[in-house]
Amino acid sequence: MNNIPEFPQQTDLTFEHNVTLRSAVTAQGIRAAEYSFYYLTSWYYNRPARISRIADRYVLDVEGKQGGHIFLGPFGTGPIKPAVEKLLEHAANDFGEEKVLHFLPGVLAEAIMAEMTPTRVEEHRDYFDYLYLREELSDLSGRKFQKRRNQLNKIQRENSAEIVPLLEKDIEQIFHCFDRWYEKYGDDDPFLDMEKQSIRRALPNLWKLGGQGIRVKIADNMCGISWAVPISDDTWLVPVEKAAREVKGMYQYVNWALANSLPASAKILNREADLGIEGLRTAKERYNPIGFEKKVTLWF
Repeated sequence: MNNIPEFPQQTDLTFEHNVTLRSAVTAQGIRAAEYSFYYLTSWYYNRPARISRIADRYVLDVEGKQGGHIFLGPFGTGPIKPAVEKLLEHAANDFGEEKVLHFLPGVLAEAIMAEMTPTRVEEHRDYFDYLYLREELSDLSGRKFQKRRNQLNKIQRENSAEIVPLLEKDIEQIFHCFDRWYEKYGDDDPFLDMEKQSIRRALPNLWKLGGQGIRVKIADNMCGISWAVPISDDTWLVPVEKAAREVKGMYQYVNWALANSLPASAKILNREADLGIEGLRTAKERYNPIGFEKKVTLWF
């Protein structure tokens, strides 16, 4: 904590903050993708996140679409009301921002509202992260996963798919696989451009962060790739999942293969939000999530 300045002073988020960040996120019970070191250092427009503290709580400063400052937190341990009051005061006076806490994970929003009364509360359903039990996705047992098991069996029977772990020494080959995927399936969607940038920034740190991933090959052709990285002590984020669209059921196979490759400590998988995309929402709901990491904005 000694190298993290007291808010409103800040410092750039670096790898040396990873353990501190993960401990604070775990202590608060947060499972949100946006609070993972992976996201904070790879998904951004012009600058990565900055970090500061208020007593024993932490504040993250991330860039909005139009620039400016979006403050995440304060999260961790210790009294929450004085930390929120200080954050809101400096956000308004020093940064020219509204007295608003954006996209709070549900558990943090509830902790704040237990001690303070906001003037307005808004839930952002399109940005709720889907949470799953890793063991359920790896076993696919029971009637609710019958169709998924049938798809997996068909792929194995017809294609003899091979599952290969992602290794750091193969990083250039992995980048090449992604380049081919975007050439074949990409379009003018600006989200895909940001995703490509994120992968370039994040993949070199995957193994340093304790992450793991897999590739799925059929007859030496790469047909799927995915990886996961810890958010907290029991929750891992799945930020990347790509597959050959012409191979029916390959996305489901990649999902299953990754879940089977992860350690037992990865009890819960955060498979991100559906962004309000109807087809994506349907696909995520079919895998029977155990719940959501809500996103809530509070005005004061």
